[in-house]
Amino acid sequence: MEARLTDSAKRHLMIQLKKTLFTALRISSLSITKIIEIALAIAFFLICSVPLLLGFTVRSLFTGKAVFVRRAVWGQFGRRVVIRYFNTERPILRHAFLFFHVLTFDLALIGVSIKPYTPSTRMAGDACLFDHKPGIFNLWFLRSSSRIAHAGKHAIELEYNFRRDFLSDLSLIFKSIPAAMFHVRANAYPETINLFGVSFLNLEMPEAINKLMADINAGNHKKVYFVNPACFNQTFSNRKYFAVLKKANYIFPDGIGVLLACKIIRQPLKENINGTDMLPYLCRLAVQRGLSLFLLGGKPGIANMMKQKLEISFPGIQIVGERHGYFDHNYTESDAINHINHMAPNILLVALGVPRQELWIHRHFKQLNANIVMGVGGLFDFYSGTIRRAPQWMRDIGFEWLFRLWLEPGRMFKRYVIGNPLFIMRVLRWKQGKYTRR
Repeated sequence: MEARLTDSAKRHLMIQLKKTLFTALRISSLSITKIIEIALAIAFFLICSVPLLLGFTVRSLFTGKAVFVRRAVWGQFGRRVVIRYFNTERPILRHAFLFFHVLTFDLALIGVSIKPYTPSTRMAGDACLFDHKPGIFNLWFLRSSSRIAHAGKHAIELEYNFRRDFLSDLSLIFKSIPAAMFHVRANAYPETINLFGVSFLNLEMPEAINKLMADINAGNHKKVYFVNPACFNQTFSNRKYFAVLKKANYIFPDGIGVLLACKIIRQPLKENINGTDMLPYLCRLAVQRGLSLFLLGGKPGIANMMKQKLEISFPGIQIVGERHGYFDHNYTESDAINHINHMAPNILLVALGVPRQELWIHRHFKQLNANIVMGVGGLFDFYSGTIRRAPQWMRDIGFEWLFRLWLEPGRMFKRYVIGNPLFIMRVLRWKQGKYTRR
């Protein structure tokens, strides 16, 4: 009996020791995290805030313009907090004084976004987002700067809140530095943007999806293309491709290079709308509304692999056909068109590569029995699993192209190492009015 009591007491003691050790480690971890946050905030304050404070103070002495503007924002636990921004329209400089408010414990260095203290910024189900202080560095700023915030602010904030940890918070600071160069603050956006004579729509992802769905509902027949820097470069050497783009129903901007070009020509871009990010939205709506898809393109077997993976990811999706994109005397273009027309899909995805797919769509468009005919480039390779897509952190900072270069250096060297600088040079010349196209 005594031995049993002793064993029981030992087990109880071990449990209590483990709890005490876990609590001590947790407190220690939190303390270390807080010390690192304060140390970084002091460094940022001294490097960024103090020089600007001196500069704006001198400006105030000569012009009388106030150094700061004050704004009320939502703080921790939903309380009202008044913070100061530098009195300038330049977003990066404007926010530099916020590091002071980390030192006063009103803000965090990393957290959810800072929101104006107005009822319209709150929504149902957001209470968990106010458990912690809002942060200067946040996932919403990162994704919105790179124009890939397709999920919307609330969903992105929840993603951050439920996945946050010390290492991901620390990496958020470093990722925000390159993303800041893409950041654009705009009060108004043009409906379309013209670059090198090619006009593309300037929409957010939900707006683009709604436009396509409206055409399907109305029984319309539309051709849809995406343009990235490599596509724009090809328009200078391929006049047929350029002419085909000008006759498209919808063109969407694809890639961080187009975002940078829009910033250079001062035509702010709403979002980067690429086919790879668009497909999940199309698939979910296809399931909900009973729409059908047909997959045409890729090497033999790739479209079928993609079909199988989509059917697993989106149960109930109707993929009514798939065909590879290698036409010969055994499998002709006519065979593919007859198959497509027999199945009459709502959405036809054509992955033959740029510019072949656009030229093919233009040539056969009137023959094709599909509402939306979309050129999607290498989409099938990504969704079939043949080629890995860049990890999310690389997409967040606009470095997806670098990942593609690393995977396929031989094929992508000319496109990115030579093509990207050439594209930017052409954009600068376009801005100066040195390129004219009819």
